[in-house]
Amino acid sequence: MSNSRNNKQELVNKTIDLFWRAVPPVWHAARTATHRVATDEFKITPSQFHVLWRIADGRGSVSNLAECMHLSRPNISRAVDELVTGGYVNRRRDPNDRRNIILSLTNTGQKLIDNFQKKIRDRMGKLFLRLDLEDLKSVQRGLESLQKVFKTQDINTDKHE
Repeated sequence: MSNSRNNKQELVNKTIDLFWRAVPPVWHAARTATHRVATDEFKITPSQFHVLWRIADGRGSVSNLAECMHLSRPNISRAVDELVTGGYVNRRRDPNDRRNIILSLTNTGQKLIDNFQKKIRDRMGKLFLRLDLEDLKSVQRGLESLQKVFKTQDINTDKHE
């Protein structure tokens, strides 16, 4: 049993080392592509894109956006104001709690997100097409596993399931 635990810990350590060699360059490339598409093709700032993306993902309040983006409410409010002025976001009062403002994408905002996703999918698709079918399946399984681990665990605490 002890040998099995040591082998698993060794594999965990190797996995963590590989994670830190693989993820930062992948994240940097994806972030760079995202920022270029936002600014060059859609003429919005990267932060405006991230606000739109999160609204599209269901985070429809200034408070929620501020929390998930680790920004102050005034900063998020300014970004939302610009997006409302640009015709990308609708703002309305929550009928159940007038203190809350509900944010949603306009048709223009939704089209921008849809077109943006297509552009990014096309760019990333060219990279993933370099992999053979088995490697693609392995990457998919690995990403699903990472998503499961990082969705269920709070990396900032010592909680373990």
